Amino acid sequence: MAASGEYADLYLRVSIDKAGKTTIERQEADCRAWVRSSGLKLRQSHVDRGRSAYRPGVEREGFRNALAAVSSGVVGTLVIWKLDRLSRQGMGEVGQVLEKISTTGGRLVSVQDNLDTSLTADRQVVGLLAELARSESENLGLRIRSAKRFLRAKGQWIGGAPPYGLVSRDGQLFVEPKTGAVVREIADRLLAGESLAMVARRLNASGVPAPRGGRWGIGTIAQLMRSPTVAGLMPETIKTVDGRYSGKVRPWQDPATGEAVSILAPGEEPLISPADQLRIMVEFEQRATGSKFGRSTGAEAAGSRYLLTGLLRCAGCGERMSRQGNSYRCQAVRLGRECAAPGGAYMRALDNAVQQAWFDRLTTAGDDDPLREVIAERLAFRQDPETSAKRRSIQSALESEQSALAILDTDHYIRRIIDRDRFLPLSQALARRLDGLRRSLERIPGTEIDLRSFLDPALLQERWSSANIHEQRELLDLAIREVQVCQGVRGQRFDPSSRLVILWATDRTLDT
Repeated sequence: MAASGEYADLYLRVSIDKAGKTTIERQEADCRAWVRSSGLKLRQSHVDRGRSAYRPGVEREGFRNALAAVSSGVVGTLVIWKLDRLSRQGMGEVGQVLEKISTTGGRLVSVQDNLDTSLTADRQVVGLLAELARSESENLGLRIRSAKRFLRAKGQWIGGAPPYGLVSRDGQLFVEPKTGAVVREIADRLLAGESLAMVARRLNASGVPAPRGGRWGIGTIAQLMRSPTVAGLMPETIKTVDGRYSGKVRPWQDPATGEAVSILAPGEEPLISPADQLRIMVEFEQRATGSKFGRSTGAEAAGSRYLLTGLLRCAGCGERMSRQGNSYRCQAVRLGRECAAPGGAYMRALDNAVQQAWFDRLTTAGDDDPLREVIAERLAFRQDPETSAKRRSIQSALESEQSALAILDTDHYIRRIIDRDRFLPLSQALARRLDGLRRSLERIPGTEIDLRSFLDPALLQERWSSANIHEQRELLDLAIREVQVCQGVRGQRFDPSSRLVILWATDRTLDT
């Protein structure tokens, strides 16, 4: 048996990771038992929690890494609990997976289905089950949508945790006295003219926990007030054109009548009246329009418009920082929470300081600077993610086996706890494994990356100047992991050396 043939990896997935579902732990226990009974060595488990295998375009990092491991020859066997854990997109996707696996003589094993793709008959069954899994997902979706329409038309709660301020009994919603009073207090204060931040601070100061625990923020309050359920109406989450949920909620309308439907049990009064909810929404609209900061354009637009959003962290509390007016500010303070030393700085000064630090770091990097290797690796992954994933998998396995060999040598030669008769076969097996991995790595061509435009000051400046804001953000991401911003002193000029801590891609995090 080839060295890689002795090893197996597991791929584990659940669409919804919660009690009552087939858990990752159960899948792993069954797959591990199969590996032991087959006399194989378990190398690694690849996990995707809460990731759909039915929707196209869903990023599954665990799936990608698992496929890279077996298709690159790091392991000979990829073990899954059941075929529908791998894919629910039919034979089209599964066929591509099997083709990639077979190129290196690997195999896919489905424990619950008792299938092994090294057997011709089982490969044919895999195709049938793949199509069955896709059909099952389609039919399940139809049944769920039909059941939801029926229950909604009857005014029944369709499941899940009841909205804040309400409690579910026998499929109907009732006002919960304690949290319901909180919702009414929030509405009263907003109608009286208090801002979202003021209301959040009052609730936090009073020790009232937010709907999901923890502290209140302006986003939590705004979302609560916008929900149709506070006005006693059945909610519906709006879907985008590609069928995904947008996160925006509106009152559900009965297709038969075109009317909104009450979500509350008979005799229950809504937490706030529809008229008061409308007044609050109008107030939100007026404040957004009248604000000197303008209306929010959403996370995606903000991410493409501002250079450092996503990279910045407040040094005082660790919270993200976002743009407010002409500055970047600690998001905890912006959302009505507390921060002992909130970070903040003028946007242009902070953008220029980080860009200059990035420029200086790259153009002074020596030949042996590990940052060069990281940048080259990240650029290669962007150009060819599949090949890069294979190389990463092999390199990770090489490092693991080299570490195991070093430990074995120490146990035999220094600690003297492994005798020669046991040491020799173990050492030889590891040597064969390392040779096999090195040969596998040689067979996978590396992506050629030209770093000259990152190392030469004139070329790097030209590259930066010709890039749009999205491309500039990607350039920073190649080298920077995080930028921590310390609190400034009013009236003092911004000093990057005392106000900024830049964590480069090669740095360890500060809390390790």
